[in-house]
Amino acid sequence: MKVGIGFARRRGAGLVILAAAVLALVATPGAQPAKPTYLPFAEFGPQDTREHVAAKRDYNQAVQRYNQALYEYHVTLERHDRLVEVYNAAATDPIERKRARDEADRLRGKLGDLSREIKARAAQVDQAWRRAADAGVSITR
Repeated sequence: MKVGIGFARRRGAGLVILAAAVLALVATPGAQPAKPTYLPFAEFGPQDTREHVAAKRDYNQAVQRYNQALYEYHVTLERHDRLVEVYNAAATDPIERKRARDEADRLRGKLGDLSREIKARAAQVDQAWRRAADAGVSITR
């Protein structure tokens, strides 16, 4: 199988998206959580053929699902962090501390699920981008 420069560029761009997704998930302990960096949508133009419109629509749907998963992850992370603050507060009564800990434990599991979903959604965006590129559509990311 012969692999050209175009393939390497497309593959490299996909890896960049995946790396960006993973980096967006990492928050520095003790600091504010990293704010998500959402992917932009492909823009439509009057010169787009039906095939180009379909490819851009598929890409935009994949981006929408990725951005939504990223949003849910960060909302859940912020909620988890607030519960940790409640748990660590010296003035919190024991019942409230237990409730905060139980809820934070549940959210940690959800964060793991959302992290896996984000990685899967990033791969779907990459696939949609490659299909669009193969159809001759140029999508700037």
